[in-house]
Amino acid sequence: MRYHDITPIQSSTTHPHISEIVMDPAKWSKFERAFEDRAEVSILRVDRQTPGAWIVHVGCASKEVRDLLESNW
Repeated sequence: MRYHDITPIQSSTTHPHISEIVMDPAKWSKFERAFEDRAEVSILRVDRQTPGAWIVHVGCASKEVRDLLESNW
């Protein structure tokens, strides 16, 4: 996993820390459900160009949230 505090993905003042997660598409539904009602994260974009490895960009409210997200996915 890689993350960038400054990225071409549009962040916001409430979610300034961006996480880039490479994910097996089979895990997408579980991931999406886990974060749909969580104010500290915002799914920004899902790149589905590679069939076996989607790239998910997530805006996080803090570095701690980003680190926790990355360590668990």
